[in-house]
Amino acid sequence: MFGVLERTPPGRGGEIQLTDALQELATSGTVHGVVFKGPRYDTGDRADYLRTVVRPACDRPDLGPEFVAWLKEFIADLDGARPARRDIAA
Repeated sequence: MFGVLERTPPGRGGEIQLTDALQELATSGTVHGVVFKGPRYDTGDRADYLRTVVRPACDRPDLGPEFVAWLKEFIADLDGARPARRDIAA
């Protein structure tokens, strides 16, 4: 795949499109697909990119509880429920 991507010219939006490389592989080689059931996010979309990072972080047992607690506090601060807390060291 990476070799094909290196030869793939930019397409829509001036970006190299993975779908163009997949099309070339499908006509000249083998492509395997997987049926996926679950949430799908478009990492080319800024809001979906953030969802792509936040959702799995919340689901991780080693990170989720602390991260979810922070998110709740962050949202409360955005909603004006209390003054914003500053955790950033100067």
